[in-house]
Amino acid sequence: MGLTGNSNEEKIWNYLVGKGLSKAGAAGLMGNLYAESALNPQNLQNSYESKLGYTDSSYTAAVDNGSYTNFAKDSAGYGLAQWTFSSRKENMLAYHKAAGKSIGDLETQLNFLYKELSESYKSVFSVLKTATTVLQASNSVLLNFERPADTGKSVQNKRAEYGQKYYDQYAATKTT
Repeated sequence: MGLTGNSNEEKIWNYLVGKGLSKAGAAGLMGNLYAESALNPQNLQNSYESKLGYTDSSYTAAVDNGSYTNFAKDSAGYGLAQWTFSSRKENMLAYHKAAGKSIGDLETQLNFLYKELSESYKSVFSVLKTATTVLQASNSVLLNFERPADTGKSVQNKRAEYGQKYYDQYAATKTT
């Protein structure tokens, strides 16, 4: 397919809207992804960098070249959505290997994210396709897909605020 845009955020926006998410849905999802990884597909959860002795890029390279074999079971969040749960990371790794792509490849992660949402998180996916407000979409992702330890009102508001930034930046001008 090939991603279009000049930055990760623009590429992600174009991808999500191009896949049929409403603009509010795309923005709500992006706000959550920003909170999780700053939209960096190679992001290794910060608290695990020193624990595992890796940076974002060295961890990605070690997983890709096979020298690090505990990816699925190390409990470290990784990638755009900070995948953590072992079965989800195992599926992600298998998906990237089958595609012949780096575990940190943006387009392949977006394809995996779309696959996960459309197949395993159908209620969230439905909200993302029909959402009319960023908060509605953001809360669906936060509470039913990301599910971090803290899902309180301040977290809900912060993630929706991040999403609103993308909505304000792209919704009026990007109609992919």
